[in-house]
Amino acid sequence: MLSYLSGCAISEVMDKGGQITIPDVTDDPLLAWIRRSREGNAPIIGSIPNRFEAIVEDDPKSVASSAAKMVQNRWMEIAEAVWDEYVVDVAENGYGTEMIWDRQVKNFWEINWVAAPDISSMNSRKNWRIIGHLEEEPGDHCTMMGDWQELSGFVRSKQSRIQNKFWESLSFQRINGKRKLGKLDIREGERLCALALIKRLFPVSTMAKDWGVETRNWPSTPYVAAIPWLKSVIDAASEDAYDYAGHILNAASGAERKGISRQIGSFCDRHNRFLDLDGNFYFENALIDCKRTPFDDTPEFLKNCAEEPDEDKKTRKELKIQLRALSEKAKFRPTPFYAMLLMDGDNMGKLMGDYKDKEDLITKALSAFTKDVRDIVKTREGVTIYAGGDDVLAMLPMPEALKCAKELSESYEKRFEDVIPEVKATISAGLVFSHYHIPLSTVMREAHYILDDVAKDKNGRGSIAVSVLKNSGKYCQWTVTWDRLTDEESRDRIDDLVFKVREGPHKKFSKSFFYGMRDDLAILSGDQSLKPGNYANLIEGLDPLPLLTAEYMKSRDRKVSREDAEKQVGSLLELSYKSHNKSGVNKTVLSTDAAMLIKFLSQTAEGGSE
Repeated sequence: MLSYLSGCAISEVMDKGGQITIPDVTDDPLLAWIRRSREGNAPIIGSIPNRFEAIVEDDPKSVASSAAKMVQNRWMEIAEAVWDEYVVDVAENGYGTEMIWDRQVKNFWEINWVAAPDISSMNSRKNWRIIGHLEEEPGDHCTMMGDWQELSGFVRSKQSRIQNKFWESLSFQRINGKRKLGKLDIREGERLCALALIKRLFPVSTMAKDWGVETRNWPSTPYVAAIPWLKSVIDAASEDAYDYAGHILNAASGAERKGISRQIGSFCDRHNRFLDLDGNFYFENALIDCKRTPFDDTPEFLKNCAEEPDEDKKTRKELKIQLRALSEKAKFRPTPFYAMLLMDGDNMGKLMGDYKDKEDLITKALSAFTKDVRDIVKTREGVTIYAGGDDVLAMLPMPEALKCAKELSESYEKRFEDVIPEVKATISAGLVFSHYHIPLSTVMREAHYILDDVAKDKNGRGSIAVSVLKNSGKYCQWTVTWDRLTDEESRDRIDDLVFKVREGPHKKFSKSFFYGMRDDLAILSGDQSLKPGNYANLIEGLDPLPLLTAEYMKSRDRKVSREDAEKQVGSLLELSYKSHNKSGVNKTVLSTDAAMLIKFLSQTAEGGSE
């Protein structure tokens, strides 16, 4: 939506005679669709950044003001579509709902522009932080965007009954006897502000459908997590999978997500309805939860699943048996973890300032990189959410995520080398492996934190920061420069170590060794409180290799030579030492986060517990 609004501003500048210099939007499909008066299917990937530059010869201030007005007009058009379709008929059930809606919608966007002889003013302006909505919102706040008041206007501590009634009236509206919203469009217990409701409901609105935007075939987080398992099931038990999907659709017609498999690279030429199910139906724990996988006749006001009809309970048990049989044929269960990848070019403002005379070449490099992103992410079984300029946001299955990030980094550097060989351009990344139960807002906050504060600020850019979020909290947080991901022979260090932890004749590490390593490191550094993301400073002159080698040999089921033990431990230490983009590798500072990440990846590669 933000990319669309930015595209509307760009289109307005072009209509007023402006020439867009950054980004290169010559062949941008989203802008082309906007300028065709939104005819045909809208592109599903955001590709236009929310900051752009243009050359305007005649009255640039007026043109900029007109572009800002266009953004607000298009935003109001979207907001009004959601209001008219979903809110207007129930607004009277709230306490000042229309007033809350108008206040939030009209004052949400902060739109800034600078008209100046050069770009230095805007490069400085982008680093300002201004909160446009300064007044504290009253009443109960939104469960999704906590700074804003929820729409009913009631106070839960005193008016919970009528507050619940408002949200029930909104969620269960019907037209010609049919519900306007799906059972999961607004979940039980959610109380949303105008902004969150627009983000949630616009994609399923009539207006969005007229545009060809259809979120029902957009891969969910559980779907992306299940992709490796889906591939194995289709290869091992295609007919059984088809049969399972048939039984699901007989019980829950809303489980169909027709066309979703076409978003995934290796599924494009597959035609099995099993691949077009809601992602929750691939997980046993979700399958027995009537609220996450509602059937067609599941009562709307069910307090808990114990109240579900006996026939439905029986169906769920039968489906669970089928689902488990599919996992047995695939030889592993789906992992509930997926990856969220966020990337951003390093020092782009400085680069633009240092090479003003080559601005067109920089724009060309960024445009070429943007086109690479979609192909690389799709090849790695992922889904691109946003790709514009030097920014990337994508969801990926776990086994492909690190490889995808590395390939995107290499593409970014190469595209600049192709057009401006003297420029050493780098990109940094934040990669979060998360359980699909964890709210997406939490995952995105973590991705921004490890990208901006860790990979860029603390590690000097040109780095990737990786964290693992489990339901119990943050499991590990590891940071490394891109070059450390491969060894001298260009082999993937992480893949090599993950392979050596997994069960089989190739196994070199026991999982107990990693816990022993963490305890030993605490002793060697004198720091007993190592937390994810923290590094230990070793006692001066102390070499950790002999002690960890002894720990390794003790943890092995079979005897191993000291030489081989030192080789294996040494390969793990190479990833454990702190590597900074400017100061290089420091072998007096290390953490156990690399080891814990490898342990985690090896477990999920074997089929993780839900």
